[in-house]
Amino acid sequence: MAARTERRLPAALVLAVASAMVCVGVIAWLGTRPSAEGPEGAPSEVTAPEVLVDTSTPAFAAESFLDAWRKRAHEQALALSAGTARQAVEARRAADDQLAPDERAARQQVWNAMAESRLRLMVSASEDLPDGRVVIQGTAEGEFLDRPYARNVQFVLRRVDGEWKVDELAFGEITSEVPDFLELDPSVGRDPSEFEIRGEDVP
Repeated sequence: MAARTERRLPAALVLAVASAMVCVGVIAWLGTRPSAEGPEGAPSEVTAPEVLVDTSTPAFAAESFLDAWRKRAHEQALALSAGTARQAVEARRAADDQLAPDERAARQQVWNAMAESRLRLMVSASEDLPDGRVVIQGTAEGEFLDRPYARNVQFVLRRVDGEWKVDELAFGEITSEVPDFLELDPSVGRDPSEFEIRGEDVP
């Protein structure tokens, strides 16, 4: 029997659900989750899950930002960021704000279901820069779509008014196996690489 070829599709392709680009496996997975619909099937008001914030150390601040980013908790992410990281949050919030209210609520509902658990930042290296900033490299570990998830990450942090904030961020390779059910509907006729939206837009 031929060995199975491992596929590493970007986790971000599940955002296709909110953009009418059908991902059959994700829709089936969401069908097993509790519904958050209001009267007559309309989406109820949906907010991002709670983010626990700790800015006492660079590592804690980076993990807090990671949690806010993953859950699309824009206000918390803005409070935890500076520099280019803050610009990325502002751009992401602006893109969400352009959506119609129903579509925005549906998108947040999907994201909440996918990113309801907190990722843990496992630090592998830390370096102090001459300008007082700190570089942290490590792995974001937790669950995604009820499966083990791990991705290489790097943060640059600096103190702002006595609190550590993320100044820069970079997401690297997803090192965990992407679930087999992340399969595109063949009728869509799109190559999976088209779902490589911004690399930083992945949980």
